[in-house]
Amino acid sequence: MWGARTLWLVSCISAMLGLFCVAEHTVNAQSTNADLHGLPSPTGSFNIATVTLDWKDETRLELLSPNRDPRELVVHIWYPAEKTDGPPAEYLNLKAFEDALGENRLRREFKSAYDPIRDGKVRTHATVGAPFMRGVRRNPLLLFSPGGGMVPELYTSQLEDLASHGYVVAAITHPYDAMLTLFPDGRRITGDSKRWPSSPSFPEENNLNQLKWHTADIRFVLEQLIRADHDTSIPFAGHLDFNRVGAFGHSFGGEAAAQACQADRRLLACLNQDGLEGWAPYHLDPRGWGMDQAFMLIQRSPPTEPPSAEELAAMKLTLAQAEEIVARLKAYEQSTLQNTGKGSYQVLIDTKRTTHMSFSDLPLLQASGIAEAEIAAQVSAVVRSYTLAFFDKTLKGTRAPLLEGAGPVAFVDGIRQFKPGKPTRRP
Repeated sequence: MWGARTLWLVSCISAMLGLFCVAEHTVNAQSTNADLHGLPSPTGSFNIATVTLDWKDETRLELLSPNRDPRELVVHIWYPAEKTDGPPAEYLNLKAFEDALGENRLRREFKSAYDPIRDGKVRTHATVGAPFMRGVRRNPLLLFSPGGGMVPELYTSQLEDLASHGYVVAAITHPYDAMLTLFPDGRRITGDSKRWPSSPSFPEENNLNQLKWHTADIRFVLEQLIRADHDTSIPFAGHLDFNRVGAFGHSFGGEAAAQACQADRRLLACLNQDGLEGWAPYHLDPRGWGMDQAFMLIQRSPPTEPPSAEELAAMKLTLAQAEEIVARLKAYEQSTLQNTGKGSYQVLIDTKRTTHMSFSDLPLLQASGIAEAEIAAQVSAVVRSYTLAFFDKTLKGTRAPLLEGAGPVAFVDGIRQFKPGKPTRRP
């Protein structure tokens, strides 16, 4: 499998060239106190509330809908709020997911996280629709895109933590990609593999391009939030600072967030969490330029073992050929990090004690014991701490010792900072 082979190459090249310095810092200890099957407490000082909205994009027809209806998105928004006596927001409407997808499929998707979610053991730290925090005029805005097939609720620990530090976080459910899009009025859309076409099936095939759709979703949500700024029925209306907007995402959502930044200069900072295609966190434009904004890539460190003779034979490659291919991929990856107008960061986290899903809540909820839960909580704390540090520096202008290599940080193999690049003229 090429994904496994490329993982080896990136680590091999990194080790050979000595690209990464060891970062050392102690991540906020309170975020690592884990209860079995629980979400870690937010580390910020603000109380949190959440609302769910849905918006139609009349400029785009949804080709997968039976009647070619306009594209319609569900957006979950977390924000700093006044403390109220209301009950915590529901983590996930499991009954609606079961009705749409069936219990067996959910058990396959969530694995051991299914039972704690079903039993109501997963508690959030947000209330529904509470008033916005008094005395705060304008807050920075973050737009979040989940991984392929995922829903924002499965990233609640990240999104709550950012809101507790004064960010308004708008997380998008992408219809026909998410396992289930659940609208506030009860309508449901399940995922459709046609959003990932393998070959053209009708003239509008280019409109099924998943990355283009998710990128357009991010930009559309920003437009809607700007329009809603005077809607007094929305708790956060009038409190968004549109001069301090960032985008981030996990996996495929990280690639979409990066492409949205390339397309929209209103997004001032972009973060990709473990979303790589051919090693690249996004693709350079025809000039070889990445983006004008600040960028961060948080990714799992590749394993250091070279491919075996059997693996090379299966690939029909010699070791020298494999190394040459990887060298080209590595050079392109480095180009994406070097060609940003505000500089970039690359953070590597321990691959042996993490999985690709460690950026979500699932490892926290799937822990089989306290020791495993503690490790999952520590990894979650690392991801949340670097994400917060990046946006604090780029959107709030505050110092971020984590990004300066202060140190040690458990589970972090290295961090590299790239200085701002300069775009070349189009040929």
